[in-house]
Amino acid sequence: MTRITTLIPAYKPDYLGEMFLGLRRQSFRDFRVILSDDSPGGVITDMVRDGRFGPLASELNLTVVRGPGNARRNHQHLIDQWAGSGPAAQGLVHFMLDDDVVFPAFYKSHVEAHAGGQYALSVSPRWLSQGDSRPGWTLPLPAFVTQSPLRAVPVNPKQLFASVVPGCENWLGELSNMVWSAEGIRHYPKPPAAGLSYYGLLDISAVLEAGRTMPLVFVRDHLSVFRQHAEQTTRTVHSHGHRVTMLVWAACALHAWKEKRINDAEAAKAIGITVQRCLKLYGEQDEVMNGFYTLVQHEGTSLARLHDAFTAYWLALLASHPSTAAETYRPAAERQADAVAA
Repeated sequence: MTRITTLIPAYKPDYLGEMFLGLRRQSFRDFRVILSDDSPGGVITDMVRDGRFGPLASELNLTVVRGPGNARRNHQHLIDQWAGSGPAAQGLVHFMLDDDVVFPAFYKSHVEAHAGGQYALSVSPRWLSQGDSRPGWTLPLPAFVTQSPLRAVPVNPKQLFASVVPGCENWLGELSNMVWSAEGIRHYPKPPAAGLSYYGLLDISAVLEAGRTMPLVFVRDHLSVFRQHAEQTTRTVHSHGHRVTMLVWAACALHAWKEKRINDAEAAKAIGITVQRCLKLYGEQDEVMNGFYTLVQHEGTSLARLHDAFTAYWLALLASHPSTAAETYRPAAERQADAVAA
């Protein structure tokens, strides 16, 4: 039987009861849970320890660890916890975000999908909702999915990149509605120290990195709810992290173009969409974004020149904040060894 490790990068306590209940009601029971607590003052750890969630937490084979104090780094922290956990690190991995809900058949359906082939990950469509978690609407899917006679539709690298990168369109969703194979999760991207990669978004960047060489499978059942509310980190528009999530589409387009996964016209389309979205959200009063606009204006007639100029700009931007700096993600032993050698 396949074992799943559920990784919860926890920050907000408001919806944890519903999230735990969704896990407790899974018809597939062979899973364990690691929760990394990034909440202010460790309030979530206290809630679990004090029995705030009744018997739910104790029934979930739950381990609580201290988080690193940053949402991006918390995801890598959880992967490191999983990777160091022995035989369980060979199973499937599910990131369960602390404000989402999965339905009872979620794990069963994803395990069945993985049994059908060697996939980097399985994805199922999610319902979107407001704060009450009631299904309200969903996102459109590409024709090769909707027109397929299959319930579990394999998606090859060519289909993945063509349907995501040129239109800057994440139709796949986010981490809560994805279950990763052990091989797939090992491609989860860290910030680059040199050159471009698909790093930048916690979900679609990981899918693109893993999907470069392995297919994924799309399960055509709505098995979860993605809750939208004012507390989401994506609402903090003028943060470093949000700028990165806006600009990453340009990084993905230029990197995919360099890897010959999309053509010139498709790369130019993606760059144009990125500029339009940034202008709409930030205008011309944001210094970071103005640097991006200037690059496109000066180098945009040549994708090769734009690729080189944007690479330098992007690496400097990532290195400017510890949550996205490549140095932050290096193992502590390596950093200490370099410090001693210096």
